[in-house]
Amino acid sequence: MENNQESRLGRLYRQTYEALCGKHPHLRPWHFQWLDTVYLVRTLKLRLPQLTGRVLDVGCGDKPYRPLFAQATEYVGIDVAGREADYIVAPDAVFPFDDASFDVVLATQVVEHVENLPHTLGEISRVCKPGGMIVLSFPFLYNEHGSPYDFQRFTKHGAARLLPYEVHTLECQGGFGSTVVILTLNWLENSFNANKLTRLLKALTLPLWIPFCLVMNGLGLLLDQIDWTEKFYNNVFVMFRKLL
Repeated sequence: MENNQESRLGRLYRQTYEALCGKHPHLRPWHFQWLDTVYLVRTLKLRLPQLTGRVLDVGCGDKPYRPLFAQATEYVGIDVAGREADYIVAPDAVFPFDDASFDVVLATQVVEHVENLPHTLGEISRVCKPGGMIVLSFPFLYNEHGSPYDFQRFTKHGAARLLPYEVHTLECQGGFGSTVVILTLNWLENSFNANKLTRLLKALTLPLWIPFCLVMNGLGLLLDQIDWTEKFYNNVFVMFRKLL
């Protein structure tokens, strides 16, 4: 199980890194995870402000996308843990809401971490109003993360079959370039975090790491422009309209 204890050095490094490179969802191009989110955040900025009514954010974390729901009448966040969630819900629990009580249900980068996915998708469907929108996003070609709570990946074809509703939007995000760069930078980051000695080396080489990530991210973005295969995407975004 991953160790969630953060040392004093780790906290100082994280705070310094966030000050220099940004914090999700406002990452700068020299952040090692910039390519993880740049396509998704761009799509969410385009799609979410158009949605209206009551919004439920499933797996809301610290609610990074709340500002995008400018036309929402109410925004509610639920999660299995966290200080920002309005409701804390056990993984297999029934959502504490009536049937058909939300116009929009959002779950970004959550599906891969749900062990009992049929239950969670069933609850998402239950609380969404007929005619409402269900917005999901999740990784496809991506390293294991959030261990041991990382359970599945879906292609675009699997994504379209997650719910028995009309697919309003289906987007494969990223390509060969960003996928290779994401995996490479995440591998290096995980390798540097292996022990105290490598973490110290990571802190000392920060002035080199930042420009290296900037160059790699730029290269990944460039290579994405010439990948016409549409088979090496790293993330999937899908919107369903619940049938009336």
